Amino acid sequence: MRITLFNPLNADSINGRVIHVDRQHVWLACGQKLMCSADHGQTWSNYGLLPVTGFIERFSFHPLARRLGRLGFHHLSIMGSKVSYFIAHHHIFRFGIAENEISRMAPIVGSRPLNISTEKGVFRYGEYISNIDRGPVYIWQYNQETNSLIPLWCFKNVRHVHGVFFDPYSDSFWVTTGDYDDEIGIWHTNDNFASLNRIVGRSQQFRAVQLLFSYDHIYFGSDAPDEHNCIYRMNRDGKQIELLSHVNSSVFYGCKVGTNLFFSTAVEPSRVNTTQYAEVWGSGDHINWQLICRFKKDLWPMKYFQYGQVLFPSGPGDGKYLWVTPFATEYDQRTFKIPIESILK
Repeated sequence: MRITLFNPLNADSINGRVIHVDRQHVWLACGQKLMCSADHGQTWSNYGLLPVTGFIERFSFHPLARRLGRLGFHHLSIMGSKVSYFIAHHHIFRFGIAENEISRMAPIVGSRPLNISTEKGVFRYGEYISNIDRGPVYIWQYNQETNSLIPLWCFKNVRHVHGVFFDPYSDSFWVTTGDYDDEIGIWHTNDNFASLNRIVGRSQQFRAVQLLFSYDHIYFGSDAPDEHNCIYRMNRDGKQIELLSHVNSSVFYGCKVGTNLFFSTAVEPSRVNTTQYAEVWGSGDHINWQLICRFKKDLWPMKYFQYGQVLFPSGPGDGKYLWVTPFATEYDQRTFKIPIESILK
């Protein structure tokens, strides 16, 4: 394993979380402000202000308050040139790009989801809830005309949904679920959720959160607090599974920049995973993986102020930079811009 030296003190950075990156723009959430850059983060323009209504929401300008209350911007996804959607303060928000207007729409069902899917102009997400009693869990689709959520699929045998992902190579959707035994699955639908079939599962090896795609394979990391974790790839029928790299804790998030793949781990201590560092792992050839950077968990208790993590923006990326936001670690909620060419040779 080769560790690429990454010194945050020498890297370009900005206060706030970069939440979406594409070839044209970089979108930044800073407190209650949504900002945009058209020059890779050299200059920024204000694009909107998150409307706040409640007593608790008014404190979302403070980083610790956002962590404690699970507040602020999450999962911005651009849908064309005129509109986008994101989740904040337990609601769906619509962002009119042309008019720089942010509007509160329907409340979400369940807790804050780990990801959203807005492919083909439709907003979808899976319920991420504690679900102690193991009741029904849904995948929801937002109806713009009625400003309401429509159930796409109902699980009766899982704890919660980790993610809903669009696979551009097969023009289909994949779903990840957890957390134990028969609840675990990587699922597939090629008929827009008229059916949903489990491809692999029923093992902590397949307890995945994020999926990344290439022409031939699906990549994921295991999210197993009580087992050693790894990065894997499989073919689309699930019959060929390859272990690519061991990592030091549960894998939560991932992103793709050009053809380069990245996953991040969380500080989720257990008797097996004892690290105090949230890490970023990357690969340019999809086979050899290396540790890119890591951030030490801060002193605030995880029960209230969340696990140490490294967040990635949504979107296809700009092809040049890896944008990472440490969360509940050192440099909490400050985004670093890392040139791809400097970390993946």
